Amino acid sequence: MVTIREGIPLKLTNQMKKLYIILGALFLSLGGFAQHKESQNILDKLLRDDKMLNIMLDTRVDFQTTFNNNDLDEATFHGQTFKLWLVGEIIPGIRYRVRHRLNKPQTPLREGYSAATDQAWVAFDIGKNWTITAGKQSVQFGTFEYDYNPADIYQPTMAFNDLDAYKTGIDVAYKFIGQTLHLQVVNSDAPQFASDDYKNKALAVNVLWEGSLMDGKIKTRWGYGAFQHTKSKFYQWITPGIQLNLGKFSTELDYYMGNRMMDYSDVTENTDLGERYVRDQSVSLNLKLNLGKWRPFVKGTWNQRFDKEFDNNAYESMGIQAAMEFYPFTNPLVKDLRFHALYAYGNTNFQGEFADKNNKDTHMLLVGTRWLFKAK
Repeated sequence: MVTIREGIPLKLTNQMKKLYIILGALFLSLGGFAQHKESQNILDKLLRDDKMLNIMLDTRVDFQTTFNNNDLDEATFHGQTFKLWLVGEIIPGIRYRVRHRLNKPQTPLREGYSAATDQAWVAFDIGKNWTITAGKQSVQFGTFEYDYNPADIYQPTMAFNDLDAYKTGIDVAYKFIGQTLHLQVVNSDAPQFASDDYKNKALAVNVLWEGSLMDGKIKTRWGYGAFQHTKSKFYQWITPGIQLNLGKFSTELDYYMGNRMMDYSDVTENTDLGERYVRDQSVSLNLKLNLGKWRPFVKGTWNQRFDKEFDNNAYESMGIQAAMEFYPFTNPLVKDLRFHALYAYGNTNFQGEFADKNNKDTHMLLVGTRWLFKAK
């Protein structure tokens, strides 16, 4: 009797185990279906809602002819840029941007991003006045030249061309009466700023004032940055820029000055030069006219490199460029497509340790097209 009574509950337990297994499998399958359905809904929203996801292709192609001291240096087509943009707002107040260059080597960086990934950030609005941006982002230098998309720059200043412009970190922005103040902390691991022994713990602090005065007639981009080189040494950069807007005419005056380590052997054609401690300065003046479809501009640049180890100037350069941009279309899908033609002249005057070198005179003719195409 005892054996029979003990066997009955044992038999029921086995049946209950089977029932639990069946019910568990059913719940798991329902949960998996629900998760799959939820992910499908999110994917549908991303594909259907332009606020949540915009996919854009950004490219520029030029035919470029360059003469160096009256000798033909090049005459060739250049794919200047080819970028993929992912931009959107997930919910009101939370935005993101990913910008990836497809024509740059995908070299991995210490920060965990490819070197070809210019930006990969998410921004959070806190109330009406505050925004926090985290991820790989533009370093908050000042000047208006620096704020241009690189696809819209033809002959940049030396500082614009050489600065390491994208780093991982956090930016806090405060908006008030038309002004925006930025306080940013990012990695300072670029070779031009951090020593090799300290690059894994070097940080940079940047402050930027984006100003608007007199109903937008005067705008500012004034920046200051301190980039850590060692535990107690920082390389400082001052980057003020001012813009004047008078109807169809506008002009921008920008200035850069700062210290860094640079290997400029490609300029001096001295392969043994190596990294040098330098103070760089650049100035640009840009005069622009917006006539609707036709947009001419003239831009002048001046650069100086002072070698602190030689204790004299290495060289100075000056340049002038004149361009005409033509936007033939008004359809929103192709309104950013343009054609452009440019002539640029540059002179490099070697000084100090390199005073025995002949100056460089360069002439460049460039024609091409650039478009920002919205794929989705």
